[in-house]
Amino acid sequence: MGILSVLSTGGILLYLSFNYHFQQSRKLQKELSQITASQINNYLDDLHGRLSYLARVRGITNYSPQIQQSLLEGLIRHNDAYEFVSILDSKGNPVVAVSPSEQVKYKNLADSSLFTRTFKQQEEYISPVEINPTTGIPMITLAVPIRNLEDRVDGVLFAKINLSFLWFVVSQTEVGKTGHVYVVDEKNFLIAEKGSTQNNFQRQNLSQNPLLGYLKSNKSYQKPHVYRGLKDVKVLGATAPIPSLGWNLVVELPLTEAYAPIHSMVKRTVEALIAVIIAAIAAGFILSQRIVSPFKFFTSAATQISEGNFDTQVNITSPYELSVLATTFNQMTAQVQELFHKVEIERNFAAATLEIAGALVVVLDSQGRIIRFNKACEKTTKYNFQEVQGKCFWQLFLSSETVEAEKFLSGDLQVSSFPKKYESYWLTKDGKQRLIAWSDTVLLNEEGTIEYIISTGIDITEQQEAEKALRESEERLQAILDNSPEVIYIKDIEGRYLLINRQFEHLFDLINEKIKGKNDYDIHPEEVANKLRENDRIVIKTGIPMQWEETVKVNDTFQTYISSKFPFYDTSGNVYAICGISTDISDRKQAEEELLQAKEQAENALQNFRQAQNQLIQAEKMSSLGQLVAGVAHEINNPVNFIYGNLTHTENYTNDLLKLVKLYQKYYPNPHPEIANLIEEIDLEFLVEDFLKIIDSIKVGTNRIRKIVLSLRNFSRLDEAEMKEVNIHEGLDNSLLILQSRLKSKPSHPEIKVIKDYSQLPVVECYAGQLNQVFLNILTNAIDALDDYNSQRSQEEINANPSQITIKTELVDSQKVVILIADNGPGMTKAVKERLFNPFFTTKPVGKGTGLGLSISYQIVVEKHSGSLECVSQLGKGTEFWIKIPVRQGIK
Repeated sequence: MGILSVLSTGGILLYLSFNYHFQQSRKLQKELSQITASQINNYLDDLHGRLSYLARVRGITNYSPQIQQSLLEGLIRHNDAYEFVSILDSKGNPVVAVSPSEQVKYKNLADSSLFTRTFKQQEEYISPVEINPTTGIPMITLAVPIRNLEDRVDGVLFAKINLSFLWFVVSQTEVGKTGHVYVVDEKNFLIAEKGSTQNNFQRQNLSQNPLLGYLKSNKSYQKPHVYRGLKDVKVLGATAPIPSLGWNLVVELPLTEAYAPIHSMVKRTVEALIAVIIAAIAAGFILSQRIVSPFKFFTSAATQISEGNFDTQVNITSPYELSVLATTFNQMTAQVQELFHKVEIERNFAAATLEIAGALVVVLDSQGRIIRFNKACEKTTKYNFQEVQGKCFWQLFLSSETVEAEKFLSGDLQVSSFPKKYESYWLTKDGKQRLIAWSDTVLLNEEGTIEYIISTGIDITEQQEAEKALRESEERLQAILDNSPEVIYIKDIEGRYLLINRQFEHLFDLINEKIKGKNDYDIHPEEVANKLRENDRIVIKTGIPMQWEETVKVNDTFQTYISSKFPFYDTSGNVYAICGISTDISDRKQAEEELLQAKEQAENALQNFRQAQNQLIQAEKMSSLGQLVAGVAHEINNPVNFIYGNLTHTENYTNDLLKLVKLYQKYYPNPHPEIANLIEEIDLEFLVEDFLKIIDSIKVGTNRIRKIVLSLRNFSRLDEAEMKEVNIHEGLDNSLLILQSRLKSKPSHPEIKVIKDYSQLPVVECYAGQLNQVFLNILTNAIDALDDYNSQRSQEEINANPSQITIKTELVDSQKVVILIADNGPGMTKAVKERLFNPFFTTKPVGKGTGLGLSISYQIVVEKHSGSLECVSQLGKGTEFWIKIPVRQGIK
């Protein structure tokens, strides 16, 4: 019986110890997996929560890129896990992007699943795990919709998250000496593993691995189990979900290590039992009583150990093997205590992580009682942990109006309601309200019900107050701008409107909110918008205030504004926006234009008056000159006609007298000596011969005088004030005759040769006197030009290219007469030719020309005769004047 008692007692003790140790190992594995998964989940929730809090800032899409960038930089400074953060507009274009480690590259994401799901479906987006091709580090992308001031989705805020923290968490998780910890994502990929580094980690697809079926089963979340693990050995494994991303964290302890203490205990216990049995057989009944008594100590110790008292020791001083069994039992108890100590270390690590976290962390039980309360909570609420421990959170922190509702919600907790996010006001110890943004998740017990609620929060009270102050400041600024009579607006450097005042709204019938984000091309015609944008770029480039007159189209009419534009600088000294203040000067501009137009009209009238006055004076001079010429011609003509008429009689009388002298010489060859002396003295023979020549010379001279007088009379044409039919060639010849003295060779200037190329012309209906004036003016200018040209040339150059004037006439289409007057003089420049027919323009020295000759000639030909007067000239190649007049007036 003693042996059977020892065997049964030892077997029962072995069974109880084995079962207890195994259950404790399973519980340890489960708690370890849940704590580690909770750490990862809280860390990801914190990253996701901060991104969501920033996204909930109302009107963030209406902020300037500088403000948006400052918010993103603040987010990145909070945690270096943010690898890249960016804001997309409603078209998928990056507005601003910030990255602490990589160069920012902008590209449109309108067609990406990130933009489609977040912006179009208005859902939060979490990407699958991706491997950074440069660093080899796994990454995920989080994206949330952002809203404008009208609370409408107007863009996307997204961030690339560096998952390096996974290695830190799994590396800090101790699972025995050979245990294994790893993380599997929602696509069954191994994304983190203890024992590997980011540099040597190989991402594995576990879709075909048999253990995946076990990991994905619901039973695996309820209690640890024995199965073949990732390293293809049997393990005691526990799986905990990471609910925020749908991942799983797996903790595996090889069975060899898990059962090692039990095997050692069994071995030693069996050895001890064998020794006890042998001793019992040898000692017999006497020793059985001494052996049974110590087993009471074992039974008592096992009971205490089952109650959690691991400090229990079995002290047996018996010299028998029971003392060895007690020692073995005590060693087994110490090993179990060591395992629980490691679990406590893990718990302390998790607690320390919660304490140093910047966010508020509160752990509640299923009844809403506070279990954990970190330093951030104490700092915010002014309560310490001892004051709140074990109390329901609504008793301390919620206002009386919300307590009942919170009690009701806490009494009906559902696993499906988590994770959840919300904002609520908490009362601090000093009675102040703080607005907290919470993110709640839960830990489940073995039955799958809620055991703990872990709430992570961020105090956004100052942020809300800052937003309120910013709105009030913007409202005050808008009120000032709206009450200004000027048109005021602010644009970013891309030309998009950020702010306008009421005058701008009334002018273009637009409201402030509708014009934000638009540019000048959305409001004005393209040519107007181009000019406005050009002025804006000048201010942005130079960085200094400037002022322009700008014309814009308003209600189908153009209005003129005087616009003052100046730049806005950011803290780095870069221009990020410009402000414009425009004053309507359309009425003043119109008055100035009318005044300028009146001034121009007055100047034109004055010039026309002066021109008419000079033409009148010139016409009067020409009329006086014509009268003088006609008078001189008349006075000369009378005596010349008298002389010319008496020359015939004189010649006849002379011939008669000479005949008489010849008869005297014939019949009286020997005259009286006195007559002979006189004949010899006067050289009668020479006198007779020369006297006849004198008579002929007088006849030639009087004929020439008569022709000159006739030319003067024809040139003056005082009797031809009305339009009559005349011979054009006669007018040209008369003009040449008057200028004959300037054409002849003189010591001061060489001869100017005149080449006539007259065609057969009909008589032309014209004002003969005025047309003669045109010929005379053009010929005089040609002679002046040639004289001046010759004064600058050597005699050799003159001999090589003698001066000449060519006059050519031609009949065109039997309707028009063309007169060409050309010289081979120096020609003229284009600038001189363009001003040639302007009144008072002359290239001659002062006193040698009035500048009216060609102007009057142009009017005579064009206005009086419906013709044309053109000048063709090139510097160094002479000048040509083409006169075209109709044969009959009225013919075009």
